[in-house]
Amino acid sequence: MSDVQDVQARGRRPVLAAHLVLAAVGAAFFLGSFAYPWTNPEDGTIGAAVLPRTAGFLLLIVGLGLCRQESRSGSVLEGDGHVAAEAAHDSAQLREIRRKLVLVTAGMFAAALLIPFLGMLPALALLTLCLTKFVERLRWRTSLAAAVGVLAVSYVLFIVVLRVPLPFGLLDPSVWSAS
Repeated sequence: MSDVQDVQARGRRPVLAAHLVLAAVGAAFFLGSFAYPWTNPEDGTIGAAVLPRTAGFLLLIVGLGLCRQESRSGSVLEGDGHVAAEAAHDSAQLREIRRKLVLVTAGMFAAALLIPFLGMLPALALLTLCLTKFVERLRWRTSLAAAVGVLAVSYVLFIVVLRVPLPFGLLDPSVWSAS
């Protein structure tokens, strides 16, 4: 028998937690998409629900698949040697990692909750602003530039080029027009 024994990989809690968060975000977008039509009733084109429902469903499936893989055999990355993630960090670094995880998760859920009020693109821009300023701790000017850039690129890509009918929230002209 050799001195080197095969070690059964075990699922690591932080990795499993990350995959569960991924699945939960997918489920949130999938379920939230049922508030919007699958097709546009006026002309039959794709509706506002297509993108979040499809992406949310795929994210849910991938997240659950990764959870299954992690709980059965663990994840093995080249060079990681199954060393617990906590071993490489001191307590201050672990607190910072957890703070970032909480902020990113809360930001994604807050953005998802804001979409019916602000619309998809402003909620995405606000999420970008918060992540760059409070998670990455960039300067205000840099964070604002990133948020405006995300808003502009998203608008051109989804509204102008692809003509995807994204939810506009309270910014939708039909909300304020007389019937």
